[in-house]
Amino acid sequence: MLLDEKTKTEIIILTIGVLIGGSLYLTNSLFLYYTSMNKDKGDIAEGLYLDVSSIEDYLVTVDREFLANPGDKYIFVQGTPLYPDNGLYFAYQRDISRMDRKIALDTFTFYNHLLSAERDRNMIFEIQRLGDMRELTKTELRRQQILTQHAAREVNISVSLLPSLKKELDAAA
Repeated sequence: MLLDEKTKTEIIILTIGVLIGGSLYLTNSLFLYYTSMNKDKGDIAEGLYLDVSSIEDYLVTVDREFLANPGDKYIFVQGTPLYPDNGLYFAYQRDISRMDRKIALDTFTFYNHLLSAERDRNMIFEIQRLGDMRELTKTELRRQQILTQHAAREVNISVSLLPSLKKELDAAA
């Protein structure tokens, strides 16, 4: 059966309309998706910026304490964590890799050094708790000294990374 000219024109117009509508829908969907992704990245950057800013003064103070006591006899015994177990880094850890590559790398580097220092601080503190029950051995004291030196290096690196990381996170927020 042959279609008349009017029907053919209507089918072509309908097809073009469907194609235009589908294209607009797809374009709008992609625009909203990328807008949402960029907002998520900005929210993550802002959260991490606030997290880093909230611990900055404390880390700088701890770094100064380490710098004021440079010898290998100094033992850093502190019950207060350098970074809490419920810090925002742990909440955002999976999402950081979605951010700009340099920001993600710098963020992971900063927190890796900070968390390394925190592990050292915790081990020093646990050894000291043994000292509350008995006298520490020379080996335990030496281990505390070595852990203190390592924690001092890690805190110092973290503090040196803070300004550029804050600048990157602020720009991404």
